[in-house]
Amino acid sequence: MSRFKIPTLLLLTAAVATACQTTTTPPATPTPLGLMELTISGLGSQDVHAELRPVRAGLNAQAVTALPGGVQVRALSTSAFDVGTRGAGGQRYLSATFEVRNASYETAAAYPDARQNLTFFAVSAASTLQGTAITRLTRFDGTAADPGVAPNILPTHGMEYSPLKTAAVVTAQAADFQAFTEAEADPQNWTQGAQVTASGVTSVFPYGFVVRRASGVGRALPGNPAAGQFDGRVTFAYRLPLQATAAADPFEVRILLQATEDSVARVTESLEEQVTPGTRTVTQRAADLQATLPAGTTVQVATFAGSTYAGPNTVAVCRVRTAGTAAAPTTYLGSSC
Repeated sequence: MSRFKIPTLLLLTAAVATACQTTTTPPATPTPLGLMELTISGLGSQDVHAELRPVRAGLNAQAVTALPGGVQVRALSTSAFDVGTRGAGGQRYLSATFEVRNASYETAAAYPDARQNLTFFAVSAASTLQGTAITRLTRFDGTAADPGVAPNILPTHGMEYSPLKTAAVVTAQAADFQAFTEAEADPQNWTQGAQVTASGVTSVFPYGFVVRRASGVGRALPGNPAAGQFDGRVTFAYRLPLQATAAADPFEVRILLQATEDSVARVTESLEEQVTPGTRTVTQRAADLQATLPAGTTVQVATFAGSTYAGPNTVAVCRVRTAGTAAAPTTYLGSSC
């Protein structure tokens, strides 16, 4: 039986390029649902905002109809801040958090089935930039930003600036970034994976963002939520280099995502956590999730090259493809083992 059930029309891809080590837990086998586009606007200004909407044009979103109404979301908060110096490796961290309701985006009608580990995988299409999941980059004046910036927009956990450490640190309640193996991101290994190609998606990336409970306990979204009952939260987060001038920085970023429902419980240690741990370590976050699961269920911990994590059920992904295809990758997050 498939471990993934896709209940919505969403967008993000979670995965990892090369597995240096495997776990005894079987790999994920998603079922595709549909496509959504994330837009984060106002970067570099005091008015950063975001929206997440089903794809209505340009791709065949109706090729995937498990839940044709999509998943209901509502923007909750956004963040953007800079670390370092422009022209000397400075980075801009951006994030967007949404409330998630187990209901139709189109009609707000509640779905009767509960959801678990609802995950947004990043995907590419013929229209995305430089083989990435980025569909559009614009500057403050409305003109197109340099498409060469797209491969340098890399996923991470939700971050916040620490004046004490003068660095970005992981926000424990927004650590939703997930890394996967290339095999887990390959639609040929998915239930109804042919629908992914039919929708116009050219590649699924081995990374994404997983929905958590608004209460902070677990990831289950109950069926038949009441009107206005948004039980889930998800934070989409990225970092990108500051450009030579402020005028060249992207003001708006759009990203293509696809949703799945995964029965595998996993947390990911980001590259930032390797050098600047947040308020909750990956070990603590894994224990927090473990406490919400039935007896006999284990939590996997995905790690990148250079990690010192030595706990059980490790999935060492080493590096994650963020541009290009699995057969012809062009950009990675992380390095080889």
